[in-house]
Amino acid sequence: MSVSRRVTIKDIARSAGLSTASVSQALSPRQNSTIKLQPETVERVRAVARKLNYQPHSGARSIRSNSFNTIGYFVAKTGAYTSTPYGYMAGVHDIAEERGFRMTLIRLPRAIEDISTAMPSVFSERNLDALVIESYSELADQIYERIQASNLPVIFVNDRHETNSVYVDDEWGAIELTRHLIDKGYQRICFLHRQTGGGPPIERMHHSAEDRETGYRKAMLDAGRQAFCHTVHTKDVVGLDVELSQEDWDVIAAYDAVIAYDDDLANLIGRAAYDRGVRIPDSLAIAGFNGDYASLSAWRRLTTVRIPSYEMGRKAAEMTFDLVASGADAVLPSSVHRPQLILGQTT
Repeated sequence: MSVSRRVTIKDIARSAGLSTASVSQALSPRQNSTIKLQPETVERVRAVARKLNYQPHSGARSIRSNSFNTIGYFVAKTGAYTSTPYGYMAGVHDIAEERGFRMTLIRLPRAIEDISTAMPSVFSERNLDALVIESYSELADQIYERIQASNLPVIFVNDRHETNSVYVDDEWGAIELTRHLIDKGYQRICFLHRQTGGGPPIERMHHSAEDRETGYRKAMLDAGRQAFCHTVHTKDVVGLDVELSQEDWDVIAAYDAVIAYDDDLANLIGRAAYDRGVRIPDSLAIAGFNGDYASLSAWRRLTTVRIPSYEMGRKAAEMTFDLVASGADAVLPSSVHRPQLILGQTT
């Protein structure tokens, strides 16, 4: 039984009437290459590759170029439900694909006691060209030294640093949302945090918790209103057995509008209101944050602040490739993105 020979770049070059170097550049573009190809030439080479069923040999290519053509995407978050704004990952994936790279998803175990023993092998095996870290809570700080030792070019997304990060202006978004509620005539507006069982206290949570509260307080102060904050305690972020306690509801019921830290919490409050026969927004206005899966699947269109996660993911990937070209020690200015106020039916 004969085995079909693997199609090589030389075969494609022969069929396309080009040099192997030109074919290599067309299939795996390198920014610093001196070979410049017209778009129609690139498409012709790729068409020939598809016709010949060319499958690149990733191992051999890595040895030749000292590149793995792979961007790691690390979700620094644990828990049973780790749904995050999908756009971050989608944006990174799309840019990686446009550059001829793969994206490898890396996640932490569901529950960990010692993060140093739970770190993925990718940090010691060094089989990535660069890493994008989607950061949450204090986990990014715990793994920072391990990341530095890996000597990988790293870009943080959803994490605020002066350099090499992409993050959203949560404070600005909270100001816009609070002003909307004030302009609608709501008098008693409360900002709601959420703390889950075993989770960190507010001051150790992701910086968005503090930033959103700060924006809310600034808008209330500018309007001459008193600010109110309350922390809701739940078993988890979402789940079949996650309910709002009567004690928390009694606090919420004293206000005519609430701003939830995120859309998951806003939906939980909406469900609690429905169970108690409270009409939204006639008796209680509810607004959330993030503008992703939870707001899109809410029981009615939710007033929220949409984080431009897809655009941020694309920017993070572009910055990652800039680091790959410049070296792991390169420093890039961070990219700050403003969110968008989405008006729904809950205010």
